[in-house]
Amino acid sequence: MRRRLGILAFGAAAVFFLLTLAGYAGRWSPALEVVGNFRLHLAFLAGALVVVLGLAKLRRSAWLALLTTLIAAAGLGPVFDPVGPPGARYSGGGRPLTLLYANLWDRNPRPDALAAMLRALDADILITSETTRAVVEGAGGLRAAYPYRLVHSGTGEALRTAIWSKYPLRGGELYLNNTVAPTGAIAIADLGGGVTLGLIGAHFSRSFEGLRQIQSEALGPMAAKLGRPLIIAGDFNASPWSWVVTRAAEVTGTRILGGYRVTWKGHYPTPLGPLPEPWGHQIDQMLLSTDIGVETVETLRLPGSDHLGLFVRLRIPPP
Repeated sequence: MRRRLGILAFGAAAVFFLLTLAGYAGRWSPALEVVGNFRLHLAFLAGALVVVLGLAKLRRSAWLALLTTLIAAAGLGPVFDPVGPPGARYSGGGRPLTLLYANLWDRNPRPDALAAMLRALDADILITSETTRAVVEGAGGLRAAYPYRLVHSGTGEALRTAIWSKYPLRGGELYLNNTVAPTGAIAIADLGGGVTLGLIGAHFSRSFEGLRQIQSEALGPMAAKLGRPLIIAGDFNASPWSWVVTRAAEVTGTRILGGYRVTWKGHYPTPLGPLPEPWGHQIDQMLLSTDIGVETVETLRLPGSDHLGLFVRLRIPPP
């Protein structure tokens, strides 16, 4: 009986070990990329397994589970990064700015409450994905709150990713077909006094669609049009330690906003119907050029959405 238990325990530890290693090969396979997005989950589960196996005195299996925990934890880089540096040198100067990124969910059942919440928050710049006409139009909609905006004006309810600003925008472009690039929007905000800010809002496809590498690379030319300082905010459908997000930072010369915060707790589509996510994921990211200072980061509940908003207070460097 003891031997059989030992075999089962080692098998369980080996499965976690192999899954953790497979997640590091996400660059070459959408399926492995999905596994990599669960690296934090695997680190916690393998850590719990260490304790159980240690108490059961199944030492070989416990050591393998511990090795798995360490390998998984070593690949969570952005989670351990401080929020503020390197832009903290502007904490006593520069232009203060508030920015919110929010995936509004195109099936949102509470558009009026959502629009009221976004207007009350009154961020200087708002970037939205899965934007719907119900949140945008009307006396209480976003159009009435933001004098400068870049939003799809075509027919239908889905208005895709949009940029809303208290400051004038120029050089704006919309990307509405994410089969070749992320659905998104880019613009330069003129903050006055010679201070400008490049903005990219992006919404990536899901891993299994196999378009993520193309979409990451597409951010490079977008960023080149905007200069520095630069902010990229969006739903990457990927964790901050994933190859997709890491590559997006590389091609745009930006830094992933550090720390860990759950921004999505929805459902996975399966052949048997939607499967709820009990833990949640950090799939909404913000990437900043290193000259931007970060003062605070918050997640905010969005009425009717399965995402949380990402609200930051920043310092934009002088020209």
